[in-house]
Amino acid sequence: MKQAGKYLFRYKKYGLLRHLSHLETMKMIERLLRRTGLKFEQTQGFHQRMKLSFAQALPTGIIDLAGLFIASTFEVIDDPFVIKANSLSPNGLEIVRAEKVESSFKLSKALEGYEFKIVFLETPPLDLDGEVEEVNDIWVVRTFRPFNSSVPKNGEFGQFLTVRSKAILSEVQVD
Repeated sequence: MKQAGKYLFRYKKYGLLRHLSHLETMKMIERLLRRTGLKFEQTQGFHQRMKLSFAQALPTGIIDLAGLFIASTFEVIDDPFVIKANSLSPNGLEIVRAEKVESSFKLSKALEGYEFKIVFLETPPLDLDGEVEEVNDIWVVRTFRPFNSSVPKNGEFGQFLTVRSKAILSEVQVD
């Protein structure tokens, strides 16, 4: 069977699902893709699994509006597939879109980093890099972290909430 293509998936994880670990999120997405009925490329060996490649892991508790993973399939993925996948997914997980990429595309090489929004209920510390915005007694700090650098964990700066809001790819920006 010939391979139809390699796809870059963009997803959001929020609500109670933000408390899932990276491994649990990977398993949940694999189960979701299996439920859709499409044929995805499998690993080789005795215990075959769906071949998926995820971007950088997040600590638990962080809302992810910029999740990325790659999967190769034997069928074409289009908007009706995304609608079907979202109808099968639990509340708090949403596939935003899937776009076909070159077979040589490597997520680790294309991903430059992420923009995080760190939400404070009090004035944020001065030593935190980023753009500060105050809205109705809530402070939001936007900060960029390069790929594979440390991620701002919940409570690390005394913040109320941490959101991974945007992934920056070398070819395109992911919203």
